[in-house]
Amino acid sequence: MKPTHHLAMIGAALMVLQILVARQLATVFGNTLSGVTLAMNLGLVGLAAGLILVTLGRERRSESSHWCRITILGIIPAGLWVVYLLPLLIDGSRMHSSAALRLLLSLPLLCGAIPLGAAITASFNASRKEAEERTSRGVSALDLGSAVGAVLTPLLLLPELGSLGSFFLALLLLVACCRRVDSLEREPSELIENDQPVDHRDVFIATWIGIVTMALQLGWIRTLGEVFGSTLTIFGLTTAAILLGGAAGAQAMPGIRAKVGMDRVHRFAWALWLIMQGFSLLLLSFSPYLFLAMVQWFSGGGDSGLMWGEGLLILAVVGLPSFCVGIIVPALMLKHGETGRLDRGAGVLQGAQLIGGVIGLGLTAIWLLPAYGSLGLFLACGVLTFSGGVPFLRRSGHGTTAGAFLCGGLLLAAASQFWNSPLMSAGVFQWDRGEIARGEALPAWQQREVVAVFPGEFGNVMIEQDFAQNTSYLRVGGRIEGSVPIDPERPTLADMPTEVLLGVLPSWAGPGQGRLLVVGLGGGTTVASAVATWNGEMVVLEIEPAVKEALLSRQGALAFPVENEALRGRGAPQLVIEDARSYLVQDDRQWDAIVIQPSEPWLPWSTPLFTPDFHQLLANRRATGGVVVQWLQLYRIGIPEFAAILQSFREALGEVQIWHPPGTGEILLVAGDITRRESPDESLESAWSRVLDVPFPRQPWLDDEAVERWLESAGGGDLGLLRERLEYLLPLREEAGMDLSVSLLRSLEEARRRGLKTPVTVEKATLPDESPDEAKSGAQGETQGGVPVTPPDGG
Repeated sequence: MKPTHHLAMIGAALMVLQILVARQLATVFGNTLSGVTLAMNLGLVGLAAGLILVTLGRERRSESSHWCRITILGIIPAGLWVVYLLPLLIDGSRMHSSAALRLLLSLPLLCGAIPLGAAITASFNASRKEAEERTSRGVSALDLGSAVGAVLTPLLLLPELGSLGSFFLALLLLVACCRRVDSLEREPSELIENDQPVDHRDVFIATWIGIVTMALQLGWIRTLGEVFGSTLTIFGLTTAAILLGGAAGAQAMPGIRAKVGMDRVHRFAWALWLIMQGFSLLLLSFSPYLFLAMVQWFSGGGDSGLMWGEGLLILAVVGLPSFCVGIIVPALMLKHGETGRLDRGAGVLQGAQLIGGVIGLGLTAIWLLPAYGSLGLFLACGVLTFSGGVPFLRRSGHGTTAGAFLCGGLLLAAASQFWNSPLMSAGVFQWDRGEIARGEALPAWQQREVVAVFPGEFGNVMIEQDFAQNTSYLRVGGRIEGSVPIDPERPTLADMPTEVLLGVLPSWAGPGQGRLLVVGLGGGTTVASAVATWNGEMVVLEIEPAVKEALLSRQGALAFPVENEALRGRGAPQLVIEDARSYLVQDDRQWDAIVIQPSEPWLPWSTPLFTPDFHQLLANRRATGGVVVQWLQLYRIGIPEFAAILQSFREALGEVQIWHPPGTGEILLVAGDITRRESPDESLESAWSRVLDVPFPRQPWLDDEAVERWLESAGGGDLGLLRERLEYLLPLREEAGMDLSVSLLRSLEEARRRGLKTPVTVEKATLPDESPDEAKSGAQGETQGGVPVTPPDGG
């Protein structure tokens, strides 16, 4: 087997395993900086340790295939620990509540990470004659393999094979790497000479590059997610584009080095890196406009054109700067390989770059992004790049390098002037595609008043007001998470029926007292409704600290006055910044009512809340006589996916009622010991009075018998690979601007009618940000998934 093929398979296996471990640890530690990110950083440190430690021997006789066999032996117990033993160990305990304990519980990851890093270093063990080719093609193969893994895992492997199948595929790749690598024999003089240590300045440069590149990568993923939508598909494409850029740079390095000279290649690539960062920032600044233009260009030609356009834009934004980094680090490796052992240079320099990446990730996630936002991060990376290139300027004998650095700095400064934080946070991917095609969407948004933008850990939180719609909006990462009327006495497009009903159902259909857990703060309307009607302890979980900051701010009090008062008043709930899964796993208290507010199962951080594992966790934490209420938006959900979610909810929690907030494409699932009351009390009527001209729905839309009839007509719920299907299929429908809620609501209405003598009308669902024309787009065809979708009377 050729060394390049060996490195490509190692790269692919590494990326698949990284994604699988991150998904699994997120369900245990939570999708937070002190949770899964901390554990994954430990794994990266272990990989760096393997890269470096294997270089300490004077003569390294072990081959890459040997380390791959050790990796397989280490991955199997690490996988058993992460998947089976760790969840059992921490269930109902607080032993992983601190960062130190989480690191301790993540130590088994090192069993696979350290030998895998050693295998990568050993793959660069080559003779002097092979040094240039092995450096260039080896780094390129490693990056290409990782890029393939980053794309295929979310798009193909997980939806088709599931987590277990993807894991075994990664193991098969490593098994294939256990074959001995073909390599030229080294000269006898190379075997007996003492290898010199890697230049400390080169190690510092590699570490500096790691800090900047990882900070940039996190900023790119976050910003592109706010423009195109934060999905696993966008994450995979961005990661793959970064790796492809690095692979192209490594492949081009020998030719560039030969053309500009061995001494000048670093100065050339560093100056070009700074210029490309400025160009990348310029493209990012115009990316919302480019997205709107692409929607207009491809509005009549299907969705493939838009997807290709997004892919090319992502490649230009992240691939060009990564191309420059792909030149610098391999050039440093080759510099050492021409006078010493290539594998030592490769291991130490790549390990230093990885350690720098861990440092950059921590600084960016904990400090730079929450404090200064995306623009501040990109400018800080530009400053770090410029300062890191100062030694090259001092060694330069003419002004070409200085001119290139000045050009890069000026381009960064100029690009920052076009940055529009409100527009970047406006969620252009959610805008009505029909309005975009007609050129109406941007002027309509520009009529809104942006009240404030709060940089957050996972995305910007923005408060905006549309006086024409009489609505205040709260956006998180571009997505609308809450809306209320500006003038409560006038008609509004705020989603009041759903959010108020979600907050009062624990008191109307549930016990109305005891312990209440609300997952997700959102715009605060659900919490405010619960505060007004619930009697007892209330805990609210929120994963994004900036949401709490926004609602409690002066601007939040102006745009969301009722919600602000509910969070500050005498009956204010306890606000906990924590991932819901992690909180429920480590806290074994029983709850009289649990409300799940995240409602979009196509988002990576929300998808696990709609799976059998989480529904069973809810059942374990629900007290006797308690209820569970889950909000579910139907706009991107087809009948097979909805049937699976409904079946999962029903199997874990018992008999289910479906409540339909009037005039929406959303439903609320309620399960538990449901209380039947004759009429709402004064507090409930007062809370519902915020919903104008809509009577309070005293009865569920579908009872459990109707739910069972519908599931039978849908062929039952297929729970196989449910999480993977939600993570992949649903984002594609969002990308296409599809709305499937009408078809789904009609099929549910037909199931309900079969148990009634008098037909009942289902109102058309319309989102606050979409036009009626877009909402009708999902009602095409007479069947979907084998379920009849005949419109109800008046529907």
